[in-house]
Formats: sequence, structure tokens, C-alpha cells
Amino acid sequence: PGAVTTSFVAAYIPKDQSQYLAYTTRTQTSPITGVSAVQAGTDTGGTYQQVAEGIYTYTFGRALPTTYDQTTTHTVALYGRRDLTEFELGRQVSNVEYNWVPSGAAVTQVRDVVRTETCNKCHDPLALHGGSRQHVALCVTCHTPQTTDPDTGNTVDLKVMVHKIHAGPNLPSVKAGKPYVIIGNAQSVNDFSHTTFPRVLNDCETCHDGTASQS
Repeated sequence: PGAVTTSFVAAYIPKDQSQYLAYTTRTQTSPITGVSAVQAGTDTGGTYQQVAEGIYTYTFGRALPTTYDQTTTHTVALYGRRDLTEFELGRQVSNVEYNWVPSGAAVTQVRDVVRTETCNKCHDPLALHGGSRQHVALCVTCHTPQTTDPDTGNTVDLKVMVHKIHAGPNLPSVKAGKPYVIIGNAQSVNDFSHTTFPRVLNDCETCHDGTASQS
């Protein structure tokens, strides 16, 4: 019982780099500026095949390029939600990430800078985009350096965006009178100019607490 929705992101870490690039992308055109930008996103046009009760195979609509690098870390990230509100049981959410190297080699590199458990010390729980995205390991496959908000020109690269969000009113641009805004899905306006960090801003160890494998 309860309607289930699932969404998939496919991404890889290019050789000699440390951040993901997504295979699953879309082109977003700003109705404000008329500028278009290619953005990381979820797969579209995929199909499901039931193989047993409650078990399905998903085939991506986006095919890998024939020249894809088989020697680097690849990740498929899934977020799913089951709506049980008609039974007064709310909505259940699941995030799962799977890492592998297509050549068959061992995975030696992942994007692991700040853990979800660390974020949840303040965000209890971390739950964004309607609550269905809850793992940092999922967020980094979509909030990549390749993705820009064409409405404002701001990047939504996670490392940049998160630091700016937590800086909020302390950003030099905000102090100069320019709000820090990201315009998201369905033209939702998200103004982070007044978001405050609950510690001293340069207390980096609040988030970079040593639990992740990368600093």
C-alpha cells in the first residue's frame, strides 16, 4: 500500500579530480534572464520491470557515452518515498548510494568530506527538496561543479553553496546589499541572506569534525 516514487542519479569522479560529474543532466532556461544552463539532475525516460513481488529492475533512460572512463569511481544514487498518509503513517523516505569501478577494480575514491551524521547534529534530520534527499553522499552526485542556477548565475556546487548558506549575512556580497539567492525547482526563490551559523563562523571543525575520510 501507498504510492512509491523513486528517482536515480548517475555520476562519476573524473580521473585526477575529487568531485562528481553527473551523467544525468537537463537543460534549464531561465525565464528571468533567458540564459540556459546544463544542470545535474535525475534520470528521465527510464523503465521498470518487475522480477518478483516488490523487486524491480530499473533501466536508465540516459545511456552512458561510448567513451566513458571505466577506471574511475561511478555512483548510482537513489532517493525514494512511500506515501502512507492515507493510513496516517506519514511518508517514508530512503536514500541509497552504490559505488563501483566499471573495470572491476576496487573503489579507492569517493566524495566523503562531511558525513550526514555530522549535519544531523544541527539538522535533525537533514531533509531537503521536500524531505526526500537526506544523505550527503546523494547530494554530492547532483550538486556538482557543472551545475549553475541560470536565474542568478550562482553555482549550486555543494562545497560552495553550503559554505555560503552557512555564512549568510556575513558574506561580503550580502553586506554590500546583494542578497544570496538560489532560484530552484518551479522557480522557487530561496534567499539565504539571513541564515546564521550556530557557532563562530570560522569554527570549521563543527562540520569538518574528522569523521569523514577527506578534509
